[in-house]
Amino acid sequence: MSDDPSTSRPVRPVNSAVNSTDWRRYKEQLRAWKNARLRKQLDAEQVETSEQETTTTASKSTSQPIKGRSYTLSIALPASILRNAQSNELRTYLAGQIGRAACVFNIDEIIVFNDDETVEEVDNNPFSASEQLIRLLEYLECPQYLRKQFFPRQKLLEYAGLLNPLDAPHHLRTNEYWLYREGVTLPLRPADGKGSWVDVGLYETKVQIDKRLQQGLRVTVRRTDITPEEYFQTKELSNDTQQTNKKKRIPGEIVSPSTPRLESAFYWGYQVRKAETIRTVVEDCPFDDGDNHPAKYDLVIGTSERGTSYDKITEFPRFRHALIVFGGLQGLEKAFAQEEDSMTAEQLFHFYLNTCPQQGSRTIRTEEAILITLSCLRDKLLSAVIN
Repeated sequence: MSDDPSTSRPVRPVNSAVNSTDWRRYKEQLRAWKNARLRKQLDAEQVETSEQETTTTASKSTSQPIKGRSYTLSIALPASILRNAQSNELRTYLAGQIGRAACVFNIDEIIVFNDDETVEEVDNNPFSASEQLIRLLEYLECPQYLRKQFFPRQKLLEYAGLLNPLDAPHHLRTNEYWLYREGVTLPLRPADGKGSWVDVGLYETKVQIDKRLQQGLRVTVRRTDITPEEYFQTKELSNDTQQTNKKKRIPGEIVSPSTPRLESAFYWGYQVRKAETIRTVVEDCPFDDGDNHPAKYDLVIGTSERGTSYDKITEFPRFRHALIVFGGLQGLEKAFAQEEDSMTAEQLFHFYLNTCPQQGSRTIRTEEAILITLSCLRDKLLSAVIN
């Protein structure tokens, strides 16, 4: 047998008549062999860990800075499309289809405008079509854990259970590793020199922010105990495994709802805006470019079966804020008929496109037109963005 215990396993005595001294020596050699083998395994693991740390350090030093997204995509549609649904259940489901389409294609704004002067009550519904559509879209965009605070039981949301969830990036689950979360300010009294407490849907865990705010406000919170670089590196190293945060208190700060998009390129849901006419849809751009100049939609596209086939458009001009306008049951021409100064599509839109030429059906529903248009224009739009 070799003197080095790590070379080979000691041979067990096969003769049952050997004395106790031989057995004791065998057991000591076996124990030494096992210990040597364990030390060798630990040394190998330490070398591997050291190599991984070196690789991680090198990747941190050579990693590219996180790039946000400054451009926006908006869609506008008439409230009259709800009249094409025969019941409150179908109207609710129709709003859900629009919200889902907006989320799938990273739409940042949904504008609801009036294209019909008449106001009809359907099924004795005292609410206007625009009120119902806006409320349903806002409810769908709100994270589930905040809906009780901002949307109490009401007639407009009677069939909200029919809505398919958006499952958007800001609809975070309780055990997801996070950098930003939506929350609501709590009535808890903050300590001297401290900010308000925010419920971000983590049960026992609360976030203490850097400012004192009144209770009941919806806020966007960025945690300050990690940096954006650490967040992305940790998430990448963990292979996107879900991590449960069991802290009782997490420090955070209030940021603009657009910060996740501008700084980390997160899609953070859509905002809903009401417009009285099709002119105000285009003129009232809510975005801010940060250069002390009011932003405007620098690419406005109207859709109609009477427009130019989208196949004839090779590329779009460079833009930062794009707007796509959809018509209702009677097309965009009905909305233009309401304008007092007889505005035309050529005056309002940069492009007036037919995104489904040679259609088989006589009509294309607006919720169908949204999916068709965003699908066929997606590549051309993304290739023209200014970021």
